[in-house]
Amino acid sequence: MTAATIERNWQGPALNDCTRRNVVYHQGGLGLRRGVTIADESGRCTTRNGEWLAGLRQARKRLHIDGPVTAEKARLSVYLRCVTEGGQLAVTVNGHETTVTWQAQREYWEDAWHAIDIEPAWLWQGANEILFRALGDARWMLLIEESRLPDRSAVSDDGGQTWRSEEMGDNDRADGEYLVRLWLEQHAPAGEVTSTVVDLLDVAGVGVARGGHARNVQVALDAELPRGASANLQWRAGSTPAYTPQSWSAWAPLPAAGTGALPDVRFLQWRLLLATPDPAVSPLLTGVRLSADIEATAAVAARVVAADNRALVYGSYRFSHLQAADERGRILRERWKLDQVVGPAKTEFEAMVRLSQWVREQWEDGWNLGELQYCPPWDALLILELAGQKLSLGMCTHYATVFTQCCAALGFTARTLVIRAHCVSEVWSNDFGKWVTMDTGGDNNDATKYTYHFERDGVPLSAREAHSAWVDEDLDGVVMSPPAPPAATGHTVPQRIHLWERFMMNPRNDEPATPGPGEPENGLGAYHFDGYLFWEDARTVPLPWYSRHSDRLGDFEWDVDRVCIHLQAAEGNLRVDLEGVCANLERFEVRLDGGAWEPRAASFTWSLSPGEHRLEARTVNTFGRAGMTSFVSVQA
Repeated sequence: MTAATIERNWQGPALNDCTRRNVVYHQGGLGLRRGVTIADESGRCTTRNGEWLAGLRQARKRLHIDGPVTAEKARLSVYLRCVTEGGQLAVTVNGHETTVTWQAQREYWEDAWHAIDIEPAWLWQGANEILFRALGDARWMLLIEESRLPDRSAVSDDGGQTWRSEEMGDNDRADGEYLVRLWLEQHAPAGEVTSTVVDLLDVAGVGVARGGHARNVQVALDAELPRGASANLQWRAGSTPAYTPQSWSAWAPLPAAGTGALPDVRFLQWRLLLATPDPAVSPLLTGVRLSADIEATAAVAARVVAADNRALVYGSYRFSHLQAADERGRILRERWKLDQVVGPAKTEFEAMVRLSQWVREQWEDGWNLGELQYCPPWDALLILELAGQKLSLGMCTHYATVFTQCCAALGFTARTLVIRAHCVSEVWSNDFGKWVTMDTGGDNNDATKYTYHFERDGVPLSAREAHSAWVDEDLDGVVMSPPAPPAATGHTVPQRIHLWERFMMNPRNDEPATPGPGEPENGLGAYHFDGYLFWEDARTVPLPWYSRHSDRLGDFEWDVDRVCIHLQAAEGNLRVDLEGVCANLERFEVRLDGGAWEPRAASFTWSLSPGEHRLEARTVNTFGRAGMTSFVSVQA
């Protein structure tokens, strides 16, 4: 038995690899997000869930602020419509009144949202009362989400003399909360940072771990903690390279002296809980240092000489995939014969291009509300039936929705994105090993029905890459593929790519299984659901009425259909642990020294004879679609 020490450090960009929530990367470290959105509702309502304010009919909203108010700026974000040109609305915050004037011409991202600047001094910790009163003959509408608790919204019919928190809204049929949110320019009260997984037994960091045990694990922080701020460290550990409840411990506090002995533990993660009681200041994490004593029981008898086997990238937020066993997903695939649609394709990516064009050809006059004057939810089965018969709206939102869900029903991973005045999709391509943004409903000319994606030097662009190309004014080499036909007017790269100036991701594609959570009428009015994840960067300032933003690349470009191969010495052989990311994973497959692909368990022993050997691995999902191939070549 031999002894060794492992040391791992997270500093600078390595910290940025960590997943995080309510935490941003700045000044070479991680600190609590500055900019907090307070909301009692998530915006799960339609544009017909309204409270009309006129005459003596008034509305009241009470917003609770849990901690002190130290904000330099404050904005009340309210979803409002007015049918009176130039109509005015009195908004009173804790006795302080300001006036909103309706302007019919509004910037797209605002549209119905009104960000009303108010003085932070008007606000206090606890309940804050906001009153809404139409002035003159103006008629205004607030949106309302039907939610019986916590009864923080109320309506008055007699000019504010009496109030009720039920029988609200149009026709007195609602009981819920108004879409009134408050943004404060101050730090979030708490956030968390989670490290990548550490292989404690890969002492040299060369891809082959020793056999043995890790003991006396120590984790130390380099952090600036203003008075009252805290950074509480937790850990969990297990025997597999990715967390599972069966093989890992639960999160537990990490004592200041370290974890002590951890026999038979190979993989470890740390998590840091940042908090501040004073929103004017934030803890700043600049580094994390880990060390452990290793007692090796098996020497490393092989070394990696070549590999395509990088660590997997995970997002900070969960994504809800359509399950292969979902009955409505099966109906979608079979009823519309999706396998025949993609069948002639020679490559996976060609199949996606064919599918996008097929979706665009399924109905016409999509920007008309249809005979039923109805906007269907994000449900491909309903959209195909109703829009296909010209019974409902079927615009860009619905083209993107159908494409995304048809991809999911075929075993491809796709998601729906909202961009400027438009809705598109993004699909994971194993052919290119990346996300690709595709515009299925970008051409409202039924004579051309043009669908496309962007490419640079033959490689399709992701939404984030399209966004960066626009904001960085770097369009050299960017083309639309396939090229736009002459009749498709307005489809040049500058005319289209500017729509990606801002984008947000819907964190699910399983709407055929259940419509909620989400917006029942996506795209009919200004988006208001607070479950989307927005990209932010130095040139893309967060919108104050949404609470989820991230500047972490991995939160938008997480891996799909990939494998990371983990090796460990084991008495002259190698133990192999396969870590995979794959929606509806059915099995792993491996190929040894160029032989045939064969199913293997996530953990197995690789018997080696002297010489060089190659191991390839991939995922296969329930639909039978194989993912990308990772490989390692070792010299034994």
